[in-house]
Formats: sequence, C-alpha cells, structure tokens
Amino acid sequence: MDIKCKDYPISLTYLPNVRLRKIPAPVRVCVPTVCAQENKSVIKRPVAAKKVIGLSAIRKGFFKVYSPVKGAVKTYKKNLKHTYEHKIFFSIIEKQLYGKNTIDSVTHDLDKMFLYTLGFPRSFVSKFHRKYSTHHVESGKSLNLRSMLVDNVASNLKEGKAPLRVYYNSSAELQEIPNFDKLLQKYNFGENIDLQEVKRIKDIKVRGIKGLAKNIMKMLSLMVIH
Repeated sequence: MDIKCKDYPISLTYLPNVRLRKIPAPVRVCVPTVCAQENKSVIKRPVAAKKVIGLSAIRKGFFKVYSPVKGAVKTYKKNLKHTYEHKIFFSIIEKQLYGKNTIDSVTHDLDKMFLYTLGFPRSFVSKFHRKYSTHHVESGKSLNLRSMLVDNVASNLKEGKAPLRVYYNSSAELQEIPNFDKLLQKYNFGENIDLQEVKRIKDIKVRGIKGLAKNIMKMLSLMVIH
C-alpha cells in the first residue's frame, strides 16, 4: 500500500504476506523548502548580485565622463586658436594696407578671446561680439570702416573664401554701407596682399600655446587698463 503526502510525496510500503500487529497510521511528512506556501519560516538561499562592479565597469564609467570633457576641451582650444590666429592675420594685414598698426590690432576681437577663455560657447560669443563691435553692421553703431576693411580681408584670406570683391558684389548689406565701396576701391579689395608673406609672418608670431597664453595675458591686462 502506498500513502502519499500532497506536499511531499513519500511511500510507506508493507508486504502483504507479513503479519503486522499494527499498521502505523500514515504520517504527514513535509519538507520545509518544498512546502513553502504553508511554512512561512522557510530560509531562502542568498541570491547572487545581479551586477558586479569590476574593472570593465569602472573603465566604462570613466570614459562616459571623460569623453564629453575631452570634447569640450578640444572645442575650447579650437575656438581660442581660431580667434587668436585671426587677430594675427588682422594685425599683419592692417600694417600691409595702412603702413602701420593701430590700437585696433590690440582690441580687435578682444572680447571674443576673453569670453572664450572663460568657456562661453561659440554661439553666444559670436552673437555678443557682433552686437557690440563697430566693425560689424549688426552693432547698429557708427562703423569703423578701416577696421571693417581689414577684418573682411583677413577673414577671406584666412578662411580661403571667395575674394572680397566677389563677396562684396553679392552682399546687399555691405553695399548699403556709406563710403565703404570707396575704401574698398582705394585699397583694391585687399588683392595686393601677398598671402604667402602673411602666412610666413603669422607662423613666426605664433609660438604654440606659450605664445597664446602670453598674448592672452597681455590683452587682458590692456582691457583692465582701458
């Protein structure tokens, strides 16, 4: 005869040919780990951690933080370098056009250098600069035509854009500036500038990050004085 426990099946077997004085009553046997629904005091085995932090996880976390920072630093250096080199171009071209340098060579784009040094984004710096600089029409101020001529020649030569004459003929904004066309004609749209000579002088003046830092400090000190 088989006797089964609904919670944990076991069998009690006796032989029919053997006389027993008394057949034990069926015993209800339950194993705690199996009869979990009725026995609330079951001790569960510890569950392994779902995520183990190792060198791989640390490495991924590091690069997750490092990559954006690296990109920001790269952009920061690029903005400063671009503006600094434009200032060098401006200074060289001003001297070639007019025979000497003026205070414009020092103050030109000084606000951009200062704001970039503080870490402001290019979109903000460009908008701010054009709003307050007298060599940009967007300022709404009395324009410095001499500085505007040098700035346009420097930008076109440095960036390798279309000649200033072509740019002027396609720009209604520049054509509306009183007397600017006469200044352009007087200096032949800057077409007499020797670009290779400008680059040679620029390379001499630019001395890597040390030269950049030195000039930034010089310009900041001048800004405080003025």
